[in-house]
Amino acid sequence: MQRTCESHVIPEPEICERARQSRDPRFDGRFFIAVLTTGIYCRPVCPARTPAQENVRYYPTAAAAQDAGYRPCMRCRPERAAALPAWTVSSATVIRALDLINAGCLNTGSIADLAAALGIGTRQLNRLFQDELSASPKSIARMQRLQLARQLIDETDLPFSEVALASGYGSLRRFNDEVKRVFGRPPGVLRRLPRVVRAGTDIVLRLPLRQPYDANWVLGFLARRSLAAIEGVQGRRYYRRIGRCGGTNTEVSAELGDRYAVVTIPASEARHAGRHLARIRRMFDLDADSATIDAHLAEHCVLNVERGGIRVPGAWDGFELAVRAVLGQQVSVARARNLANTMIERFGDGTFPSPEQLASADVAALGMPGSRGEAISLLARRVLDGTLDLQPGMDVGGLREQLCAIPGIGPWTAEYVAMRAGRDPDAFPDSDWVVCRYLEATPAQARDLAAAWRPWRAYALMYLWLASTRAAAA
Repeated sequence: MQRTCESHVIPEPEICERARQSRDPRFDGRFFIAVLTTGIYCRPVCPARTPAQENVRYYPTAAAAQDAGYRPCMRCRPERAAALPAWTVSSATVIRALDLINAGCLNTGSIADLAAALGIGTRQLNRLFQDELSASPKSIARMQRLQLARQLIDETDLPFSEVALASGYGSLRRFNDEVKRVFGRPPGVLRRLPRVVRAGTDIVLRLPLRQPYDANWVLGFLARRSLAAIEGVQGRRYYRRIGRCGGTNTEVSAELGDRYAVVTIPASEARHAGRHLARIRRMFDLDADSATIDAHLAEHCVLNVERGGIRVPGAWDGFELAVRAVLGQQVSVARARNLANTMIERFGDGTFPSPEQLASADVAALGMPGSRGEAISLLARRVLDGTLDLQPGMDVGGLREQLCAIPGIGPWTAEYVAMRAGRDPDAFPDSDWVVCRYLEATPAQARDLAAAWRPWRAYALMYLWLASTRAAAA
C-alpha cells in the first residue's frame, strides 16, 4: 500500500489502516484519508462505509489532500478535526511558522514576510513545509481560513461580509469564490443546511477536546493563578476580560464540556475571532495528544499517570506570562498573584500593564527586591526594542538565552516561560522546589532522571505538580 506522502508526520501505513478500520478517535487530526474512487478526503472517524484498502491514500494535513485534488467529505467534515499535535513536526522552524500562520501573518503578509520573520529564505521555507506537511505555507494558511470560515457559516448568523473579514479574506468575492471552489456550494447554500446556532448576539463556537482531557487540572491551575481584575474561573468556565471597563460584551470565555470547549466571543470582536480561538487553543493546550504522551510517561513508575489527560496550560499573552514568572520567583503562587493584582491596580489601568507602562515604572515599590523590579523593567525594555520576542512563533531556543541575559532572571524562570508562553513540551525547570522534593534529588540529579521523559518533560512536570497539589490538600 502506498503512503502517498513521504512525510514522517503520517503514522505507518499499517497503523493508519487499523485506525481507519476501527475509526479510532485518537488518530483524528493525525492524518486524512483520500478515496480514489470518490475524490473526497475524510477523517479517520468518518461514519461512511469504509473504502477498500487499495482505494485509499493518506495525507498528513487537510491542505495536502486538498492540493492533491480531493474535496472534503460532507459527512465527517475534515475541517472540524482536531489540529495536528506540534510534537509530530520535527522542524522547530515549521512549528514557529505554524504559530505565525495561526496568528494570521499570511492574511496580511506574504510568504517572503513569513520567511524573513523566521530568518530563512522562501525556498527553504517551502521545502521544509513540503518535507514535513506535504503542503506549502500558503496552502496551510488557505485551509486555516477555510476552516474558520466554514465554522462561522455553520455556527453563527454573522453576515457573510463579517465572516469573510473574520476569516482573513481581503474581499467578499474572494471568500465566496474560495468557499464554493472547496465545498462545492456557495456560502448561502451551506448556511441553509441543518446546523446548530445558539441564541444571542455573541459568537459561540466549538473547539474539539482531544481525549483524554483533564479539565479539572487545567481549570484548577488557572483558577489558582487568576487575576481578579482581568480573568477568572467559574465552574468549568474560564473568562478573560478584553475591555478596560469589564462591562457587557467585553469578555472572551471558554467552557469545557465532555467533547468540546465552547468559546464565546463578543460580536464586536468578530474580526479577531481567529486570534481569540488560537489563544484559547494555547491556553487550554487543546491540540496535545495525551494518549501518546501518557503512554510514554507511564513507563516510568515515579510518575502516576492513571488519571490521564493532563495538559500544560498556556498563556493569554507572552509578555504578561514572563512578567508574572518573574513576580513568582522564590515566592508562593498566592503571593505572586497578589503582586500581579497590585501591579494591575498601580500601573495597568484595569488591564495588565503593557511594556510601555512597565519600562520605566518603579516596580520594586510593589513590595519586592529592587533587583527583581529592575528585571521586570528591563524585560519590558527588551520587548520594546525588539531584542526579545514573546509573541506566537517566538524562537524558543533563543528565548532561554535572552531571558537569562537579563540580571535577576535565571533558568527556572526561562524554562517556565518557554513551557507556557513558548509552548515547549520538553521545557523542564530542574531546580523547581516541587521537582527536587518529590524526586528527592538535586537539580542535576532531577535533570538526569527526567531525561527518560523526553520529549514531554513539561507534561511530566504537570504530573509532579498535580501530586504536590493532592498532597497539600490531603
